[in-house]
Amino acid sequence: MESTSTRDPDLTRARILDAALALFVAHGVAAVSMRQIAEGSGVTKSLIHHHFGTKEALWGAVKAHAFSRYAEEQREALEARQTPDALLLETSVLRYFRFLQQRPEVVRLLAWIHLEADEGCSEMDAELVRLGAARIHEAQQAGLLRDDVNPTHVVTLFVHACNQWFTAKAHHSGWPGIGDDQAYLEDFLRIFMAGLVPPDPR
Repeated sequence: MESTSTRDPDLTRARILDAALALFVAHGVAAVSMRQIAEGSGVTKSLIHHHFGTKEALWGAVKAHAFSRYAEEQREALEARQTPDALLLETSVLRYFRFLQQRPEVVRLLAWIHLEADEGCSEMDAELVRLGAARIHEAQQAGLLRDDVNPTHVVTLFVHACNQWFTAKAHHSGWPGIGDDQAYLEDFLRIFMAGLVPPDPR
């Protein structure tokens, strides 16, 4: 069953992760067996166990694999800006929206994560949320964003707005007057960013 290419550990891991991602996205974690993943990746179950241990550990690796590049880019951008401001927040929203737009399989993966009440994902992105909320708080202290809202709720709001747009896209595509991805994004940013403008002190 194993080809010559599976003798390369990195290539083997990548094949297993890709096969597992495709199966988890299509059927959810609970419905997928290690045998199916072995068949999909062209390796034996024992080799999957060798690289990842349990199915739960493989699931964790699949999530990390799917989100790692986005998370790293978002983290670097948040850490690089010396003075946080409204533009940094808007750019963060854009980065997340484009990530989901370009990776429909991640949208389905997120849907399964939420349906199966997987708490591991929240642990995985907690540090990124903490960093984003900290930068928002700094902008609030500088008077650049309104300071009467919870910074973590600000992050949560834009994450949910992006997730739900793509998750429910097939459902709301027939609504009268609904726009495309770009039109929705522009309107959301107008409403979202305007709502964070500090109130006029007069």
